[in-house]
Order: sequence, then structure tokens, then C-alpha cells
Amino acid sequence: MERIRNWLLPVLLVIPQLAYWPGRALREGEPVGAAPLVTAAVIAVVVTAGLGVRRSRPVAAALAVEAGMLAGLLLPEDATLLHSLGLLVALYSVAVRRPGRTAAALGGSLAVVDTVRSVLVLDSGLETVGETVVNGVLYLTVVGLGRSRRRWLAGRRAAARDLARAEAERGRAATTERGRLARELHDVSAHHLTSVVVTADTALRLAGRRPELTGQALRFAADSGRETQAALHRLVAMMRTSAADEGSALEERVDGLAAGFARLGLRPAVDVAPELAALTGPVAEAVFGIVREALTNALRYAPGAVVRVRIRVTGSGPGADAGPDGAVELTVEDDGAAGDAGAAEGDGTRAGGVLAGRQRLGSGRGTAGMRERATALDGTLTAGPRTGGPGWSVRALLPRATALPTASPGLRTLRHRALGSLDLSDAAITLAVAVFPLFVVIVESPAETALACVPAVARGLPLLWRRRAPWAVLTAVLAAAWLAPLALAFGLLSPTVALSLAAVGGVAECVAVYAVAAFAGPARVTWPAMAVGAIGLTLTSLALAAADGIAELKDDGGFGLLLFLGVVFGLVFLLPMAGVWGLGAAVGTRRERVRAWEDHALTTAVAAAVAEAYEERRRIAVELRGEVLRHAGEVVARAEAGDLEGVAAQARAGLAAMRNLLAALREVTGPGNVRGPRHGPEERPPHTTSHESPKEAPPSARTPAPAPMAATPSPSPSPAPDPVPPPG
Repeated sequence: MERIRNWLLPVLLVIPQLAYWPGRALREGEPVGAAPLVTAAVIAVVVTAGLGVRRSRPVAAALAVEAGMLAGLLLPEDATLLHSLGLLVALYSVAVRRPGRTAAALGGSLAVVDTVRSVLVLDSGLETVGETVVNGVLYLTVVGLGRSRRRWLAGRRAAARDLARAEAERGRAATTERGRLARELHDVSAHHLTSVVVTADTALRLAGRRPELTGQALRFAADSGRETQAALHRLVAMMRTSAADEGSALEERVDGLAAGFARLGLRPAVDVAPELAALTGPVAEAVFGIVREALTNALRYAPGAVVRVRIRVTGSGPGADAGPDGAVELTVEDDGAAGDAGAAEGDGTRAGGVLAGRQRLGSGRGTAGMRERATALDGTLTAGPRTGGPGWSVRALLPRATALPTASPGLRTLRHRALGSLDLSDAAITLAVAVFPLFVVIVESPAETALACVPAVARGLPLLWRRRAPWAVLTAVLAAAWLAPLALAFGLLSPTVALSLAAVGGVAECVAVYAVAAFAGPARVTWPAMAVGAIGLTLTSLALAAADGIAELKDDGGFGLLLFLGVVFGLVFLLPMAGVWGLGAAVGTRRERVRAWEDHALTTAVAAAVAEAYEERRRIAVELRGEVLRHAGEVVARAEAGDLEGVAAQARAGLAAMRNLLAALREVTGPGNVRGPRHGPEERPPHTTSHESPKEAPPSARTPAPAPMAATPSPSPSPAPDPVPPPG
């Protein structure tokens, strides 16, 4: 089908040309030599071959057609009439498929060559100027139309890329969410449950020699079990939160998070810069995730501490550190647990032990997860002991480019309102509409060309903004159309020139009406444009008639004749305006339908990805509530009942369930809900599917076995049972 499209147009152009010449000459018995026949056949082959490759090699196609036109100088003028249309087609292909500079350079070169050809062929200098102007206008129009088409195709390709990216994200949504939740879970319960197992086993082994350890182990198990339950309940609540919360303003989300941790004993203080309060998107999501992780660590390792959360733009507040210009700076600092403060005031050995112990707590995946969030946005994150006092500090810098615009782009936005959307196509069409009436003036009265430039340019210049403000452009064009009648009335232009400007300049009204129909909204809103255009042309035509022959009008019927002429002119102008409006409305409707389909497809894909990620969170939340929380509750119950062996057994079972859940998070669900090879979301190539060869999960995605468990034998974990629905 593509090949037919490539060659059909050249054939349809060449066959009528050959039928016209030399076909007509041969039918009428005119003598045609062998050399002209061969030359005409060669030109036809060259033009056909050039236009056949106009989609893949447009510049070569244009040069081939121009070469054929130059060879046509050896033939009669009729021998290349339709070949000139082929040159316009080739130039249009260049404008569509090559950069604007290439199209402009080629169009200018063709105009120069045509000017030289006109000088060689035409005898009159006036005719040469006229043909040069006409060729320039045609080339400008073709290049402008081609650039408009190029912009349209670029928009469709961009929409297709966005849709493909959204579909890919949809396909990876569940896997990505598993990886994210694996970072969230890390050692929420593993640390506590491992400590319970080690403490209980130690107390059981030393029960004969140190019976007091049994009571301590039971109290520790009860406290740790309650902490595990609280942490898991927070995590379950987070995972079961609607995905719509992720689109809320940053300050609202962080305040809600801080309020939740305040109810658990922390004392958070949140300070969000006003310009970042309403922030959403990837940067806001990263900030929220880092704050949540930092507050979780503070609750675990410094319960009851004061935690200061500051979110600002670098350099915008007191104490803000230097960083990339306008980057989003996040700082989370706590003043440490009570033991930390005492250690800081006491001996250095104790202080060093407190800091070293805090640095060793957990598996390290919490800090790694925060750092991954920052580096995913080309940011940085540091975590360590707070300078100038006890406690811990987390500081992240996220680039401004993904969050806030600077002042200078704001100024550029102001410029865009007037000139930002203009390109070569707008300038080309505007210049063509402005210059074309001048060609008629040059032919009719060259001496008045300078004066005629004012109404011609004033009529065409507003078309630069026909896409952004079509109704205003139509009004400006209709107003500028009155310059020709006024110039005639004041004797600045001759009747012939004024009438030529009004008649040929009507193209500007047609373009403006088309713009209203195509860019100003649906057809039910823009239909008055055709009547407005027809009435405007009618009034200016009557003004010209009145200015040119007001005395004759009085003798021949006066204003009654003007009214009659107005009705006639209105009907005559209404037909082409209706056709132009209908074409613009059809193009605009098609464009809006295509864009609406693209928006719908993109929105559907994104919504499906969000829904699948939320469903994965909900499923994992059910598993957490069904298994790990149940074992944590049993640990508390057995500890309160004084059953130390039961405490150890339930802690081991809960730890095994957590390990199974984390292992499941690293597995990719294959077709039919069959677990496939393990993959981390960050290691899979963009188009890799689950049936490709398995790869080892990266270290950051693995769950290391807690070290204390190595000294404590535990039964092999059984396969994770089916999810149990949450109670109540």
C-alpha cells in the first residue's frame, strides 16, 4: 500500500502532461521532432522517479524535478506545465520530512533558479518580476503548509511515545510496586522479631543459671511484639491508601504523615516553604517517601525525640545550605533518644558506642531506599550523625528542573504568549498572503507598489496569530480591509489598485475564517464566522464602489442600488466563506477527535497502571494482616501468658512469614499468575518480558538474613499460605 501511495501521484501528473504535450501536438498533426520526443520522455522518467522517492529522499526528489524543469527549457512551454506541480509536491515533502532550515534553503534556491529561468525565457522585465513574485508566494505557501503538517505529525509521534511509555509502565506497575514495597518493608518487623528470637533462646538456655532473664525476655518480647504490630499497622494503612492521595499537595501529605507519627510518640515539627506547599509529581513523591522513611527510623531508634522536617528551596531560608540553584532541599533531623544526649555529655567511649550502634541498626535498606528515591531524580542524599549535638540527620537535594520553574522561564512564558507558538509555517503563510496582492499591483500600476504595501501587509500580518486568537485575527483582518477604500477615497490609490487589493486580499479573510473554524472551538460555536467574513467583504466592496463612483450611484438609484449590491455581494461571498469554514471545521473536528482519543488512551493506561499498583499494595496488605500480624499478636499473647517457648516459636514463624513475603515481592508474576524468575524492577530492560532468561536480583533488592538468626536454629520456612482476608 505504501508503494502505491508513493508512485500513484507521479503517474497521475506525468500521464496527463504527456497526453497534453506531445500528445495533443501529435493528434493535431503538428510536426514534433525525434529529439523533443526523447527529451520529453526522459524528463517524464526523471520527474516520475524523483517524486516516487519523495517520502524517503525528499531533497533528492526536489532536485530531480528541478533538473527536469531546467531540461524543459529545450522544449515548448507547454511541455512542463504539470511538471511544475511536481516541484511543489517535492518541496512540500521536504518541508514535512526535513528541518525548517533545509526547507527554507531549498525553497530559496528554487526561487533563485526560477528567477534565472524567467530572465532567460521572458522578454519583459515586468513579467520577470511578476513571475518571480508568484513563484515566491507559491513556495512560501507550500513550505508553510508542509511545516504545519510536520508539526502535526510530530505531535502524533509524541503522543504515541507517551502512550507506549504509559503502556510499558502499566505492564511494569505491579512489579515496580513490589520493588517499592520491598524497600518499604525492609526490616519493619525483621529486626524486632529477630531480637525476640535471640532473647528468648538465650533466656531459655540460661534459665537454670539466671532465672531472672526469663522475666526480662518476656517483657522484651511483649514490648517488641507491640512495636511490630504498630509498625505493621502503619504500613498496612499506607498500602491501603487510595492512589489519589499521591496527587495531593506536598504540605498536606507531610502534615498528615507527621500527625500520624505524633500519635505514636514522636514530636515532629514540619516547615514547608510556601512555594513548595502545593507541589505534586515525582519530586513531591520522592520527598514524601524520604520523610516517611526518616520518621520511621526516628520512631524506631529515637522514640519520643523531637524531629524537625524542613522542605525548602536551596538558599530560600535561614540555615539553608548552598546547593544547585533553586533545588528542593529536604532536611530531617532528630535530637536523638535520651541515651544519646547522656552519651554526648558523658565519656567519649559511650558516645562513640551510641553513634556506632545507631549506624549499625537495621539492614541498611532504609537509607538505601531513600538514596534510590533521590538518585532516581538525579539528586543526592546524605545520612549520618547530626553535627553540633546528638541525634541523626537526613538531607536530600532534588533538582529544581523536575519541580520548580525559575524566574527566567517565567519571562520566557510571557514572550510565548505573543511569539512562542509561531514558527516557519505561520511566517510563510502570512508573507504569502501579504505579498500576493502586490503582484497584481506590480502588473497594473508599478508606481503605486510602495503605497499598496501598507494595506497589503496590514491585512496579512494578523494571520501570524491565527492559531492562538482566531476571532481577534478575523476582526483585525476585516478592519484592515478598510484601508484600501479609505486610500481610494483620499486619492492615495487609483481605483484599479484599490480594487485589486480588495479582491486579491480577500484570501486573508478566507484564511482567517478557516482559522476560526479550525482553532476556535466546535462548529456550533464558530459557524457565525462565515457570515461575519461575508458581511465584512460585502461592506468593504460597497465602500469601494461608493468611493469610486458615488456620483453615478446617486444618478442610478443611490442607496437603493447600494442595498441591492450588498445583497448580491453578500450571497456571492457567503458561498466561498461557507466552503472555507466547512473545510476548517472538518479539519478541526478531526484534530480534536484524534487528540481526544490519544488523551483517553493515555489516561486509561495511566489509570490502569495506578490501579494495578494499588491492587498490588492491597494484596500485600492482606498478606501482612493475615500472617505476619497474626504471629506478632501471638508473640504478645504468649509473652503475657508467660510461655517463653511459645514466644520463640511464634517469633520464628512470623519471621519466616515475613521472609516469604519479601521473597514473593522479588518474584515476577508470569502469565496465568504463575511465579516466574526473580527480577528486580530496575534490572529488567525496557522491553524484556517474563519469558526471557532469568537474571540474579541486584543486591539492593535482596533481603539479607538477619545475623543473629545464624546462631539460632529455626525450622525451614514453609510456603506462604493463601492470603487471609482482614478481620472485620
